[in-house]
Amino acid sequence: MIQPEALALTGPRPLDGIRVLDFTWVRAGPWCTRWLGALGAEVVKVEWPQNPSTRGAGGGGSTPAGLPTNLNTDGHFSDTNANKLSVTLNTRTPRGQDLVRRLVAVSDVVIENFAYGVLERWGLSYEEMKKLREDIIYISMSGFGHTGRDRDYQTMGPIAQALSGMTYLSGLPGEQPAGWGWSYMDDTGGMYGVITTLSAIYHRQMTGRGQHVDKSQWITGVQLNGAAFLDIQANGRSTMREGYPAGNRAHWPGTPLVNNYRGPTVAPHNAYRTRPWGYNDWVTIACFSDDEWRRLVGVMDSPAWATDSKFATLEGRLTHQEEMDEGIQAWANSLGKYEIMHRCQMAGIHSMPVQDAKDRVDNDLQMRHRRMYREIEHPVLGKWSLQNAPFHLSETPAYNHRPGPMIGQHNREIYEGLLGINHEELVNGFQDGTFWPRDLSMDDYPYLREMIEDASPVQWCGMANGADSKPAPTQAEREAGTGGPFEGLRILELANEKGQWCGKLMADLGADVVKIEPPGGQSTRTVGPFYEDVPNRERSLYFWHYNTSKRGITLDIETEDGRALFRRMAADADVVLESYKPGYLRSLGLGYEDLKQDNPGLVMCSLTDFGQTGPWKDYECSDLNHLAAGGQMAKCGYDDDDVPGAPPIAPGGGQAWHMGSHFATIALMAALNHRASTGVGQYIDSSVHDACALTTEGHINFYVYTGRVANRTTGRGGGINWSPKAQHRCSDGKYINAGILNRISPQQLQVLAKWMDEHGMAGDLLDEKYSDAAVINENKDHLNDMLIAFFGSITRDEAYHGGQRRGFNMGAVRAPDEVLEDPHLEDRDFWEEVSYPEIGKTFRHPGPAGIWKDSPWRISHRAPMVGEHNEDVLCGELGLSKAELAVLAESGVV
Repeated sequence: MIQPEALALTGPRPLDGIRVLDFTWVRAGPWCTRWLGALGAEVVKVEWPQNPSTRGAGGGGSTPAGLPTNLNTDGHFSDTNANKLSVTLNTRTPRGQDLVRRLVAVSDVVIENFAYGVLERWGLSYEEMKKLREDIIYISMSGFGHTGRDRDYQTMGPIAQALSGMTYLSGLPGEQPAGWGWSYMDDTGGMYGVITTLSAIYHRQMTGRGQHVDKSQWITGVQLNGAAFLDIQANGRSTMREGYPAGNRAHWPGTPLVNNYRGPTVAPHNAYRTRPWGYNDWVTIACFSDDEWRRLVGVMDSPAWATDSKFATLEGRLTHQEEMDEGIQAWANSLGKYEIMHRCQMAGIHSMPVQDAKDRVDNDLQMRHRRMYREIEHPVLGKWSLQNAPFHLSETPAYNHRPGPMIGQHNREIYEGLLGINHEELVNGFQDGTFWPRDLSMDDYPYLREMIEDASPVQWCGMANGADSKPAPTQAEREAGTGGPFEGLRILELANEKGQWCGKLMADLGADVVKIEPPGGQSTRTVGPFYEDVPNRERSLYFWHYNTSKRGITLDIETEDGRALFRRMAADADVVLESYKPGYLRSLGLGYEDLKQDNPGLVMCSLTDFGQTGPWKDYECSDLNHLAAGGQMAKCGYDDDDVPGAPPIAPGGGQAWHMGSHFATIALMAALNHRASTGVGQYIDSSVHDACALTTEGHINFYVYTGRVANRTTGRGGGINWSPKAQHRCSDGKYINAGILNRISPQQLQVLAKWMDEHGMAGDLLDEKYSDAAVINENKDHLNDMLIAFFGSITRDEAYHGGQRRGFNMGAVRAPDEVLEDPHLEDRDFWEEVSYPEIGKTFRHPGPAGIWKDSPWRISHRAPMVGEHNEDVLCGELGLSKAELAVLAESGVV
């Protein structure tokens, strides 16, 4: 049933006609399929009540007050699994496996995030699925992937972050890594699941071929370390160095002045405490020029200390950063965080408050304007707000059309209506343990009793049989597509740090991305680190990392000749990706309404800080500011007993830009899928702020459903309740992330005790009393102390591999230097060797998070030099003569 709230949004959606069979659980997988459902796919979630994932009885922890805790009352589950149908099925029985095979046969996409080998044990390898449906798309999202020496290892968000180098990006110099305090890689892994699926669907539309994409959860994070890997290779500079990571600063005072992979090196660049000095009463301020600093001095009413000439230049502010920050802090003490934001933004200064979940729901005027939280009614929970998409598609809007399903809610519809079993078979399935465990009461779920008793005919109202109704590709189309899934598409990129990652993702997936820069090159070329530490627009490792596989031209679109040339290019392009201020291109006559006159099929995506409309749309914002306002800093940092008085931390690596680009990429791919079947283009309004606000795991849901706000915890997941410490120091001074005591069973504790006994450190853990789960729970502090002592006696890698081989979900906290040497990545041919002929060297770039079996992901070439492809594009494709190109160069157009 479509909800009343969604009726105003009904209409075509990008994935209409696509059925997704969803075997996912916990967060990353369900977060992926949630957005496929919002984009129009019919998602059938297969569950089993005794393994309920994040449903309330499984420890979800966000059941509203006054409701019983059962499988249908966890708000976090409802939000994470919105837009889905639910069936229950025991896949371990022959009958259950037969029904699974019948579901596969009528589905377009199968998605799972189990450990390697689960579906194979069901007799459902990709090769077996292909026998059921030749063009099936199979997306596996396991922790380590289906190939490589460690493929049997386990992971979850904090473990993936530790292994990928992401945990190491976040913290204060001289302290242990802070980590994220929530499962960034669960959210981001889900986003990559959507990207992977949409690319495979598009490839199938073009060629008629399905495929298996083998995605790894933790490898997803390796790409997100910024330019660190290039800096290690090109400059021999380790990330295990003094002053790194630099907390919230771009540079830590008193340490060597090198770029810390968070954008330009500037000061001030920090978080400051504000009135009324509550836990999250902090504001971020960053000045990116001497003029912006002077404006900040004016906003602070020009205190004597700030007018000293030693602060007038960047060099002086970096040298006297501690004194400067103390002065700014003294001023911030007298004001609230929103007042400081308002004063700064009115003066054109980059400033945003640290917003926790309550702030984002109750106080964020921009998100309210963009309707990021919309109410939808759940049969048991009642009416609650669900989180909406951070992008607006003009022709095919993404929207929540149903809340998370009740468990087994759609058994009759799917089994009787879609698959055609008779009602007697359904009743027998409940009785014999196929659809419900025989030892589990259905008293809390009266609708299940009702469906058993209701023998009336079932009318199937969903899709008929997956995408069979779509036109079949031509023979030529079937024979094409040997490159990436977006081979043959032309994208014009007018994007800075906000959207260059989106452009790279599309380029590495086969699109011809033409990066259009102003004459002399884009400002992102001035961001370090630089090759051999020589500042030069052709030597920025930052630019090299974010612009692989693109071609590059220069063009001044503020000139009439430049605009005319751009319009000619846009007339034949498939996509325009831009990140200018709202309204800028429109003011030049280059807005979407202008360009579509010559190209009705054009897809145009504007990725801006806050979107095209709203009270904050013109605010100045940086990566630091976005991570404050988006909610990341409210949870990233340290336990008070680890680092007393520590500030909230913004992890490095340009993560806000990554989050914005991930959702923009999803929107682009969705629009392109719609265009592939209809020929219709559209406009996309995508917001970095909205994307960040969505990427905080369950924080919004915990607040919406329980009124609780999560605190910062060192290296842990995103739960709201207290949990034992998960990050432990080992004998070599390195750290292991191992939250294994959170839900340890008596059997698992015995495995742990035997391992500890091999080192003479089992203590009393082999006692019979620990066969009782209640005794384990009563002794958690004691067990934690013993675990800390045990890890302190062995090296980090002994802990990591020893624990994983014994079935424990744990991971080494690694610096990017160590990630670069990981043999599992070698097994998966992860690293891409990119040649730089101008300097006679080859560097390894991070490769894909997944392995596309039929439409390979690859870096085709290094990032372009300034105007490198002017002649190819402007002469070879637009038909200008070399003389005309020379005249344009002399006049500053190119």
